[in-house]
Amino acid sequence: MWAGVSTLSVVLFVFYLSGQAARALAEDIPWPLTLVLSVLVVAAGLGVVTLVRNAVYPQPWVNLDTDQLRAGRHEPIPLSAVDRALIPVDPATRSDVLVLRLTGRGARVEIVLRDRRGPSLGPDDTHALAEAVRRTAVAIPTTSYDPTGRFARYNFPGHVDRDSAVALVESPPAPGQPLPASW
Repeated sequence: MWAGVSTLSVVLFVFYLSGQAARALAEDIPWPLTLVLSVLVVAAGLGVVTLVRNAVYPQPWVNLDTDQLRAGRHEPIPLSAVDRALIPVDPATRSDVLVLRLTGRGARVEIVLRDRRGPSLGPDDTHALAEAVRRTAVAIPTTSYDPTGRFARYNFPGHVDRDSAVALVESPPAPGQPLPASW
């Protein structure tokens, strides 16, 4: 949930507290009161941001009884409509965070499989997600120029097949360890 909280947020918080401290010194307001009020204001701001973010971008869910996946505010789609799984290859992202992106019929879901502390899903969530991925039609994409998929790893970097996606969900590799390859 807090994956987007970055160093910039901490810097802004410190900047805000510095401004409040300067104001407290100028107006002879007690330090403890200034600190408590500043922390309350920041906590309320983070709470409002979280509520708005959750309302605009609801968490994805999967229903294994009906074989449906809902991504955000989109209508639920059948799991069989999910046809691509990939590990985003973005050099700007941290290497200790592992994300699996599932897409199909215009829906897109990103699941954080590992964060700085280790695997981010509990046993029940891992089991449900692995079973959901098994029921998808995930495959390495091909093109008319490469119908056999021989050069798929170059044409579609980061894409994985269903078995590799299930392996990633069930046991995400530690930072620095190789990711499963589909070819």
